[in-house]
Amino acid sequence: MAALKYTVRLMTKDDVPEALEVWSETGMQEASHCLYTWLEVDKDAFNIAVTDSGKVIAVCAAVFHHPDFAFVGLYCCLERYRGRGIGKKVWDACMEHIGTRNAGLDAVPGTLELYRDKGGFPIVETRWTCVMYETENPINHEALSEQVPSEVSIEPFQDAFLPAMAEYDLALVGFDRKLALGLNCKESGSKTLVAFEGGKCVGFGTIKTSCHRCRQVGPLYADDAAVAEVMLKRLIVSFPTAKGLAILTISTNSPANSLLKKIGCPVTEEYIRLYRKEKMEVDTNKVFAQWDLNFCPH
Repeated sequence: MAALKYTVRLMTKDDVPEALEVWSETGMQEASHCLYTWLEVDKDAFNIAVTDSGKVIAVCAAVFHHPDFAFVGLYCCLERYRGRGIGKKVWDACMEHIGTRNAGLDAVPGTLELYRDKGGFPIVETRWTCVMYETENPINHEALSEQVPSEVSIEPFQDAFLPAMAEYDLALVGFDRKLALGLNCKESGSKTLVAFEGGKCVGFGTIKTSCHRCRQVGPLYADDAAVAEVMLKRLIVSFPTAKGLAILTISTNSPANSLLKKIGCPVTEEYIRLYRKEKMEVDTNKVFAQWDLNFCPH
């Protein structure tokens, strides 16, 4: 095999489209514009391998959500360049970014032992798994309810809602993600709905278009399954030209999984959560769709 000249370095905004193309080759979904969001949250989170001709051939991310916790994802190398240790070098660069701090990742099927036994992520979440629902076919969103619980209003996102949303998110995950939340709601082509009851935020949800031109929903958080159901239907309806749906739920959130079965969106894979030091505690009953697979824990 001929020697390949390449460099591992931090990703810039100019590299985002090519990095997303590398991920797209895996066949997995990711929102088309969210890499810009997470790059702004943590400018040192993304490492890429670039050939001397300027081609991005591998990528990995380790995004800090607070000073003591990062989440690892988007780890891939173009198939024709695998077997040369390139992916391992971008992985090592991300691990250097994390240092000795705690971190989490979702292990796709067949990789659990690699990350647990050799990758430094020995703590396995055994209470639940991440469930990927995905289809490019039409979905039956008409099966979802439009009945909003009394005293609850669901409104399109506006900047004035961000403090209430950030307060809700902080109570859910335990750390401040206001910057990421604001950027998420303003990503190109995205739409966000916010639920209020008595002036207090009781949930919110975002829909985007993925790198495979599917609707991608996440996050979708709510105190009440009926609120989550109405938000999911309205988000789907708001993207009439996109195809299918991609959404990541938690196995123990039965109402969330029932909604996806109701509209005919099939399970494609399940992922096991791993941590370096300790598990993250979250009320998963409120997580109807995780923010995404690659960049955040819920």
